[in-house]
Amino acid sequence: MAEQLLFKYRSLENWRFLLDILINNRLYAAPFRDLNDPMEGRYYYFGDEMTLAFKRLIRARKDDWRICSLTKDPTNTLMWSYYSGGHTGVALGLTVPKSSSYQVRDVFYDSQIGIDSSSRRRPAHEVALDILSQKQLSWAHEKEVRVFAPRPYVPIRLREIKLGCKVSASDRELLDTLVRRTNPRVRIVQVTRADLDAPTEAFEEPAQQPLRQRPAAVVSG
Repeated sequence: MAEQLLFKYRSLENWRFLLDILINNRLYAAPFRDLNDPMEGRYYYFGDEMTLAFKRLIRARKDDWRICSLTKDPTNTLMWSYYSGGHTGVALGLTVPKSSSYQVRDVFYDSQIGIDSSSRRRPAHEVALDILSQKQLSWAHEKEVRVFAPRPYVPIRLREIKLGCKVSASDRELLDTLVRRTNPRVRIVQVTRADLDAPTEAFEEPAQQPLRQRPAAVVSG
């Protein structure tokens, strides 16, 4: 099976970060507490009361992992605006080599992030990964894929670089030179306004899914 092509939106405001990616073929993975959603790591517990010891174990296992956030969608107007300097940056097309040291998971979107009483019969590290693989529906337009790694960097294979539709001629020239010298097999693609997609779900009130049962409590990160 061919490796999945995923994308990382990046601004060109700090060329050091891009150089690290081009030269070292790696992406930074952050602790979940450093991600931009303040609700990361919080979850509802459904069912019987969960013991304090198990809550603490889940919290510790969440801290074992670092997260590299990628996406399946290189044409999302909002993400170009938020994460690529208002269309003046790039979307890096890449694959993640298979490894037993990290996990690649699609993010699951729901009205509430929760686990149920059956979780007590599973290893805490699996429950922690399930919690960190969920986000609220308002983020669904990002079509996120997460790489969970035990260390600060995830190895990647860079395949292509998509230039935002507002990238300056001087930035393109510099990027062309850098790619030729560091990784000439990487192709550079210019994105036009016609290529962009504005997701309608980002502007609609997300439908609330019925709760499985009344949550016993919300547990913070």
